[in-house]
Amino acid sequence: MPQVAQAVPSHVPPDLVRDIDIYAPPGIEGRTTHDVHALWKTVQDSNPPVFWTPHHGGHWIATRYNEIERMLREFAAFSSSEPFLPRNTLPLQLPVQLDPPDHMKFRKLLMPAFTPRMLAAATDRARRAAVEIIERIRPQGECEFVEDFAGTMPIVAFLTLVNLPEEDYSYLRGLAIYMSKPTHPKSPQAWSEVSDYVRHHIELRKKEPQDDLISSMIQADVGGRKMTDEEIFSMSLVVVGGGLDTVVSMTSFAACYLAQHPEKRRELIENPDYMNDAPEEIARRFGTSNLGRIAREDTSLGGAELRKGDMIVGIFPAAGLDETINPDPMTLDFTRKGRRHLAFGTGVHTCIGNNLARREIRIFLEEWLARIPDFRLTPGKPPKMTTGLVNSMESLHLSWIV
Repeated sequence: MPQVAQAVPSHVPPDLVRDIDIYAPPGIEGRTTHDVHALWKTVQDSNPPVFWTPHHGGHWIATRYNEIERMLREFAAFSSSEPFLPRNTLPLQLPVQLDPPDHMKFRKLLMPAFTPRMLAAATDRARRAAVEIIERIRPQGECEFVEDFAGTMPIVAFLTLVNLPEEDYSYLRGLAIYMSKPTHPKSPQAWSEVSDYVRHHIELRKKEPQDDLISSMIQADVGGRKMTDEEIFSMSLVVVGGGLDTVVSMTSFAACYLAQHPEKRRELIENPDYMNDAPEEIARRFGTSNLGRIAREDTSLGGAELRKGDMIVGIFPAAGLDETINPDPMTLDFTRKGRRHLAFGTGVHTCIGNNLARREIRIFLEEWLARIPDFRLTPGKPPKMTTGLVNSMESLHLSWIV
C-alpha cells in the first residue's frame, strides 16, 4: 500500500535525506528484482553509512557493517521495542521486542527447543525431507525451487522441532509470504490467520500438555510468576513466525547463485571439506532481514545525529556485503578468511535458531549437489526476488538434464 512521506525533522540535514523506500528501493520493478543483493549493494555504495528517508513515517537507514553492529549491540542506546516498519503494525513479539534485563528472562524459556537432542531430531528430519523431495523432482528435469524445495524442507524440520503438525507446512508457508511484507495488502490477514493458528495450539496444549516448547511455556515461571496468556501467545508467535522464512530465503538465494556459477558447484563437489564453511559464507553473502531499533537517547552514528525516539532500520544483507569488512564481497568464496556478517544478528538478540539454520543450509548443499550437480536457471524464467522484513525469493525456476 502507498506510504505517505513525512516532513523531514529539523535535526536532519538536507544532505542526509534520501528518497528510498526500503520496501520499494531503486531497481525494484513491479515489486520484484532479479538480484535483491546487488540492489542493496548499490544503495550501500551510493549513500552515506546512515541516512534519512521520509518514507513510512520517517526513519534512518544504516547499510554498513560497523553501524549496524553497533545498533544491535548497544542496547542502552538503541532499543528493540519496535524493530518492525511501519511502526505499530504487527503483533507484539516477545522476547524480540524486549531489552535487557527483561529480554533474557523470556529468551531462556525458548532454549529447551534448541537443545542438542532437539536439534538432532530436526536435522535428521530436514535431511530425510531433502532426500525425499530431490528424489521426487529429479526425474522431472525442472522445478520451481521455492515451492518445491526451499519452502518445504526447512519448514518441515522446524515443525518437527516445535512439535506442530508437519502437514501444516504448506498453509504456514503461504502465510509467511505475506507476513514478511507489512505493506502488502494481504499482510494483515496473514498475521491474523497465523495468530489464530498459534492460539489454537496453545489451547490444545492447555488441555493435553506435551513434551514441547508451547507446553513448557504454559507451565513456565518468569520473574517468579506464571506468564500471562498474552505473553504465552506472543512467545509462541515468535517461535512459529521465526521458522518460516529465513532459511527458505537463504537457501533459495544460494541455489540461484550456484545455478549461475558452475565453478562454485564444482568447488563444493571436489572439496567436501568446504562444506564446513559454506553455510557461513552463504549467510554472509545472502543475508535476509531488514529490522530496526529506536534511539533511547540522542546519539551519533555513522556521521548522523539521531534524536531520542528516532527509528533506524539496519539492512542486514548489506552488512555482509561491506567491502571494508569483507573484500570482494559479491563473490561467494568458501575459503574466505575472517568473514563477518550480521545475517543472524548479534549481541543479546542473536537469532536463537541460527545453529539449525546453518545445518539446514549444509543439508541442502550436500544432498542437492550429490543428486543434481549440474543445473541452471530455466531460460525465459528469470528469478524474482523482493524486499520486506525479510528479503526473499518469490520464484526460482531451475532445470537440468535427466
